[in-house]
Amino acid sequence: MSSGPSSDQAAAAAAAFAAIPPLDKMSLVAIWVETLLYGINIVMYLGAAYVLVGNGKRRGPTIVPYALLIASTLLFTLSTGHVAVSLRQLLQAFTNPAVTSVPKGSSLYFLNQTDPLVFAGQALYLFNVLVQDLVLIWRLYAVYNSDWRVPILPLILEAINQVTALYSIVKFFHGTALEDPILRKYGILSWSLHLIINIGVTAAIAVKIWWHGRRTVTIRGHNAYAGVAFTIMESGGLFAGATFVLYVFFINTSTGTDALVGVSPVTQLATLSPLLIITRVGFGLTHSGGRSQLSSGRVAPSHNEAVHVNITRSQVSDYASGDLYPMQAVKSESAMDA
Repeated sequence: MSSGPSSDQAAAAAAAFAAIPPLDKMSLVAIWVETLLYGINIVMYLGAAYVLVGNGKRRGPTIVPYALLIASTLLFTLSTGHVAVSLRQLLQAFTNPAVTSVPKGSSLYFLNQTDPLVFAGQALYLFNVLVQDLVLIWRLYAVYNSDWRVPILPLILEAINQVTALYSIVKFFHGTALEDPILRKYGILSWSLHLIINIGVTAAIAVKIWWHGRRTVTIRGHNAYAGVAFTIMESGGLFAGATFVLYVFFINTSTGTDALVGVSPVTQLATLSPLLIITRVGFGLTHSGGRSQLSSGRVAPSHNEAVHVNITRSQVSDYASGDLYPMQAVKSESAMDA
């Protein structure tokens, strides 16, 4: 009689062991993709630094380009730290005899949320996302004529997002199971807010620029700012799209391990998205008329207008933040309403 329960427990344990996903292969592929994206980030960071330093010198005594340079440097530093942590995890998972000597040891290692390296990687991801979101919200504030009421809701949502996400990874680090129903609810809430912030704020910025570009329709026959709006949506959509994939993975598995593995490459996308916007628009690589163009024009500083079309060449510029969205030549001048 006593062998019945013990055999059932053994069978359950064997089934649970067999059900462990191949996190070793999944993590290896995810970190490989992360290193590729990190290589792209190196190039994008150098390009963004060139644009921002050059913009700061041309515009004189203004702190905003250098503030954006600091934010870009912080993002790049965080992505560097994350790829270093990922490398250390690979070494631990595939070269440590204490791990490799155990059946499915590498997969069990990546499943262990109490490991300090796992916690460090997740914390770097959250901080990277926080900086990226704050830069995005700052851009929203600038494009909407520095109206302090505009970023209030995104900032509240960001605070809730960060608190719930940080609480979850701390609880996991202290041994709470991935299947914990409360933490799963917090995780779904955090991913949902993250999507709302990125998609909503990016769309609000693009729509605002496109809306004021309608003024150029009578002059040029089409919306001169539509290409800039599309560039912002396109670049920002990389990170939002990847976040949506992680969200789907998280809600469709009992533990959300697929989403946790995917955090590695998405961390690099959190850095790439703002750097890509700065680099593309800084070098004039925006879309217009269905094709990408290069424009070397620069607009003189203006402190009273959020959008300005120069009489010889046009650029959308949120002057409060120093971001320039180059446009091609327009023979008129238009300003956004205060």
